[in-house]
Amino acid sequence: MICNLNWPEIKEHLINKEEVQNRPDLIVRFFHAKLEELKLELFKKKIVGEVAAYTYVIEFQKRGLLHAHFLLILKPQFKIFRSDEYDKIVSAEILDKNTSSFI
Repeated sequence: MICNLNWPEIKEHLINKEEVQNRPDLIVRFFHAKLEELKLELFKKKIVGEVAAYTYVIEFQKRGLLHAHFLLILKPQFKIFRSDEYDKIVSAEILDKNTSSFI
């Protein structure tokens, strides 16, 4: 999970012409809220199956943004073995430098 400075929740709490990078308190607060929401979805709503064990770490990127790495160990009946099963739950978007849209 990676923090996004363009999250609407952060932008709507800025005062006048304030810049996001000058409000680390907002960035951390909303990252933590979204992290808790992700944990709720993973462990209570079981969006990827029942979790037997997990660990996670929160780090700062070089430009100062938060991100989290999760390691999930699923119960045997929910383990994923084929690549098409991964495709159902994992996705990535890459920004096209020329058009500023996702490819």
